[in-house]
Amino acid sequence: AQSPDIYTKLVKSFAPSIWEMDDIKKGVLCQLFGGTPKRFNEASTGRFRGEINILLCGDPGTSKSQLLQYVHKIAPRGIYTSGKGSSAVGLTAYITKDPDTNQAVLESGALVLSDRGICCIDEFDKMTDHTRTILHEAMEQQTVSVAKAGIIL
Repeated sequence: AQSPDIYTKLVKSFAPSIWEMDDIKKGVLCQLFGGTPKRFNEASTGRFRGEINILLCGDPGTSKSQLLQYVHKIAPRGIYTSGKGSSAVGLTAYITKDPDTNQAVLESGALVLSDRGICCIDEFDKMTDHTRTILHEAMEQQTVSVAKAGIIL
């Protein structure tokens, strides 16, 4: 932390096999370290969230997927999923029956499993519109609402 060029050292050490993407690496590092949540005074009830969401767009073959793989491997509670195979249920939560008790059990999806961590979703453009709308609440409010099989959370 005492080094004046610590930011440059971090960028060079993050995903060293990927070249010439220093600005993108800086943004991803900011996401990994996170922001500072801020609350308004007691008179109002608002807050600024400290979480940072990133959308990487670019031509095919520009190392977007490789960057996501690096992020999910070094992030605590990092989850990697593909948008092509993801559904709204797989990202949030789903109901199954316990084979022993025959009771309904709520199973966590990728967003819930990556709580206080990072959920990397590759091939976002291949998701259905319904799945993308489910992500709106999770990204903006940092919550996942569930109302399935009589279970409301």
